[in-house]
Amino acid sequence: MKLRYAILLLGLGLMIGATPGRGYAQAPAEPEVMEPEAADPEEMDLEGLEPAPAEPEAPEPEAAEPGLSAIGAYNQGVERYNSGDYDAALEAFDLAIEKDPNLANAYLYRGLIYSEQGDYDRALIDLNQALSLDPSNANALFARGSVYYRQGESSQAQADFNAALELNPDSVGAYLYRGLVDSEQGRYDLAIEDFSTAIELTPDNPTAYVLRGFALEQVGNYTAAVADFSKAIELNGDQPRAYMGRGVSYYHLGLFDAALSDLNEAVNRDPELARAYLNRGYVYFRQGRPSRALEDLDRAIALNPELAEAYMSRGSIRANQGDLSGAQQDFAQVLQINPDSAMAYKQKGDALLQAGDPTAAIADYTEALFLDPAYAEAFKARGDARLAMGDVFGAIDDYSQALAAQPSYLEAYSARGSAYLRVNQPQDAYQDLTQAIASTPNSTDPRLFYNRGVVRARLGDDAGARRDFEQAAQLFLQQGEAAGYRQTLNQMSQL
Repeated sequence: MKLRYAILLLGLGLMIGATPGRGYAQAPAEPEVMEPEAADPEEMDLEGLEPAPAEPEAPEPEAAEPGLSAIGAYNQGVERYNSGDYDAALEAFDLAIEKDPNLANAYLYRGLIYSEQGDYDRALIDLNQALSLDPSNANALFARGSVYYRQGESSQAQADFNAALELNPDSVGAYLYRGLVDSEQGRYDLAIEDFSTAIELTPDNPTAYVLRGFALEQVGNYTAAVADFSKAIELNGDQPRAYMGRGVSYYHLGLFDAALSDLNEAVNRDPELARAYLNRGYVYFRQGRPSRALEDLDRAIALNPELAEAYMSRGSIRANQGDLSGAQQDFAQVLQINPDSAMAYKQKGDALLQAGDPTAAIADYTEALFLDPAYAEAFKARGDARLAMGDVFGAIDDYSQALAAQPSYLEAYSARGSAYLRVNQPQDAYQDLTQAIASTPNSTDPRLFYNRGVVRARLGDDAGARRDFEQAAQLFLQQGEAAGYRQTLNQMSQL
């Protein structure tokens, strides 16, 4: 699942001087907003979803054979497995297989132990052997599918879960795992269907509600997600991921205090849950508490140095606070983790441009566009960098490509309109700025009206220019931007 992550940064527009006598303002681009996510499917704790092979029938008494029989050793292995003594269980299953190499469930249990120990290659050898002896063993199919899943072999995992469900349509674990595979592939409707079936089969299964809650979040049904996470908490109050998921849903519903309360609960119950700190950092930033946000992002990174979103978010906050070197380091770290992150290249380019290096910024924006040719914000940003280097026509071309990718991109219209003004194409500038204003009838950006006022004055429409300057002056005054207000009054005095 490829997502772009950024942080809500409140930028200040800068008045930029232009042609002699009449200046114009470049409206700042609206920042891209980083939204929290409760968890990626592969980060879910799958404890409790492991298959439970059928208990063997009690063996017939056997006389004259010294020591344990194959069935006796197998029964002992099952007993030790159920008590969690895996080393002793392995010894028993080894003995059972030595005495009876055709005992399929002994291979199954031994494969489960290897899987628990993270030895997936040996687990697959045993599970394959179990299935060669008993091809209709639904538990072995499920177990092998779970190993494939953990190895990242989603297609093979799903094939095994499908086969297991054909043999046993009541296999709750197979529905949950298959739902996880569908979630990873972006097939959230299918995932929700499987999670719902699991809930129908086991209405008191908190894991199923948590997983369905995550899938509901991905399709934007935050109210239903809150209900699922709440049900999971009702069934089992010690569910840090359920609190985290509900906190994220509250965030998306605009209930920031409730979100913070749940995320606090998540980290209290599991102080090692890196993504909970990451998501709480988003809430802190939205509440205007960047220092607390940075503390949480630092903690998330310390717990999980591979959590790219945490570096991305921290880099965005650092850039907003003027720590451009730190921001560039964070974005570079994202690219170490994920070299195909178009967002990281774009954000790194933003930091370079802010640091006064438009040439390096253009290189990063170009890389972002190579990875995502429809990335409108990257075209807009590269246009800004080209404008900073004096390449006005190159900037106009990039703004045009941004609008081709996103026809409703207000900031691109505004920027292209301002660029047209620089090359003395006031009619084109007027059309773009008017389009930008028409797209947001209640716009509170004074620069749009200021720039169109400059254009109208160029075109000889003094009455229209005065109306725009008056609107710009009023907005600058309301927003406490004294420099913009004075510059606007100066333009009006020249009409």
